[in-house]
Amino acid sequence: MNKKIKKYIIILSKFINYHNYRYYILNKPKISNYEFDNKFNLLIKLENKYNYFYKYSPTKKLNNNLFLKKFKIIKHIYKMYSIKNVYNKEEFLKWKNNIDKKINKKNDYICELKYDGIAISIIYKYGKLNNAITRGDGIYGNIVINNILYIKNIPKYIKKIKNIKFFDIKGEIVFSNKNFIIINNYQKKNGEKLFSNPRSAVNGIIHNNKKNNIYIKKKLDFIPYYIYTNNNNYNIKINNQFKTIKFLEYLYFNFKKKSYKLCKNNKEIINYINYWEKNKYNSLYPIDGIVIKLNNFNIKNKLKYNNIFHKWCIAYKFKDKNFITKIIKIYFYIGKTGIIVPVVYFKSIIINGTNIKKASLYNSNIFNKYKLSFNDKIIIKKSGNIIPKIVKNLNYKKKIKNYKYINFPLYCPSCNNFLKKKNKIYYCNNNEKCKKQIIEKIKHFLSKEAMNIKINKNIINKLFLYKKLNNLSDLFFLKKKDFKKIKITDNEINRILNEINLSKKNKKFYNILFSLCIPNIGKYISKKINKKYKNFNTLLNDIKNKKIKYNNFGKKNIYNIKKFFKKKKNILILKKLKKIGLNI
Repeated sequence: MNKKIKKYIIILSKFINYHNYRYYILNKPKISNYEFDNKFNLLIKLENKYNYFYKYSPTKKLNNNLFLKKFKIIKHIYKMYSIKNVYNKEEFLKWKNNIDKKINKKNDYICELKYDGIAISIIYKYGKLNNAITRGDGIYGNIVINNILYIKNIPKYIKKIKNIKFFDIKGEIVFSNKNFIIINNYQKKNGEKLFSNPRSAVNGIIHNNKKNNIYIKKKLDFIPYYIYTNNNNYNIKINNQFKTIKFLEYLYFNFKKKSYKLCKNNKEIINYINYWEKNKYNSLYPIDGIVIKLNNFNIKNKLKYNNIFHKWCIAYKFKDKNFITKIIKIYFYIGKTGIIVPVVYFKSIIINGTNIKKASLYNSNIFNKYKLSFNDKIIIKKSGNIIPKIVKNLNYKKKIKNYKYINFPLYCPSCNNFLKKKNKIYYCNNNEKCKKQIIEKIKHFLSKEAMNIKINKNIINKLFLYKKLNNLSDLFFLKKKDFKKIKITDNEINRILNEINLSKKNKKFYNILFSLCIPNIGKYISKKINKKYKNFNTLLNDIKNKKIKYNNFGKKNIYNIKKFFKKKKNILILKKLKKIGLNI
């Protein structure tokens, strides 16, 4: 087999595994479902054509290593499969015709709304709620029973199934669009970070054991869609999906009007899809498509499964809807490492319950492609219902002769230093004098995974402006008098000073390493280094004496740490942090 093809299959497999991780664990997807599915389908074609499979191929498992260590892991008694996606009527009809051919007859299908939440397995034993397990990789999941006890429509006891030994209800944990707005207002009121979208909110709450989240947990809902049981009487009587839903309604699980429909032919299915494609934003819950299932279980069981997908059902995914809005301003954001990111602010629009008012364009090539200017009308879509993305500039072609668009800057907007370019990315290398970079470094230093000190961004900016906060170590020498020019209450000043003092205690080495803004040294690498090294002395000594194993932490990462501590300024900051009692 051609080496280039083999290499491409490996790269493609790693790409998909990475985006699986971002979607399921980090809840920070970078690409849309459509882009992901195209890559996934391409990988399947290449693997089958060349009969070569990478050892960690995502086509052989649902997902790899998708568990959070703070939760116990358990094996599902009934595996939780994924559902294959299609994005147009032709693909759907092709799938359905293949099913009908295999079983030599026309069949009933049931259409159900595809909710954008977190899949879960709720288990009852003799009618009593026994466990709740996230999907995980479909074979194993995390036990989250303590976090679903507050969900009002998950009964603790169901009298009607008290004689059934084991009852496994598969379903989706979701926030209604209304409750998503309520909980984000609650987060804002309490000074907490806002959730970016309803699915992200569900994932964050289900995987959070903090007791102060009870109010939010009570706003969650559970929508069931399937039942597994070892009770033969039930399995004989409830022999199709329509009867399953009716039985779930009999058990007091509530199904909203038009949330499912039994269809006899293609026309009825297409009509149902068309209705919800037009009305998806009128749904009580966030939806991103329609799941079409073969109704009859006896026929369904003959089709079985492959490693990842059910063969008897498919998900028709709605295309990302485009919205027209107007540019208000364009800002070139300077990150803590000096990277310049263009951010386009536009007249706010609400997409699927989320207020969208800005989009990042990542690099100069993407920015220059759209030829943007103030007051331009642009088309925005929320890619995969998550990431705001500029699709088109409607004004550019109309005014192409005398159109004046904004160029990507050649000089740093903060310090006027000439920008350098590397791999399509512009950055300011005036790290020690660029005001914006210093402020961003301080903000990062205070962040939750670093020193975890809550100070309003405006207060940080003013402290820097009045030269009370020039670098990371200055923070620990702040006094009450330093806040004089800033209009905040004595209570707020005392709270800030108290948080600063508390942050000195019990901070782990990885928190401090991560807080220093060393290029490429993120949370993961910091924690990995912390497993072997407990302070900077041992780490820097091993680097100096070439005792460190580069393959453990990456040669580039160790080089960046070495380079960081070659600067006298950084060594001085470290010494000051050690003086005040940090684990240096």
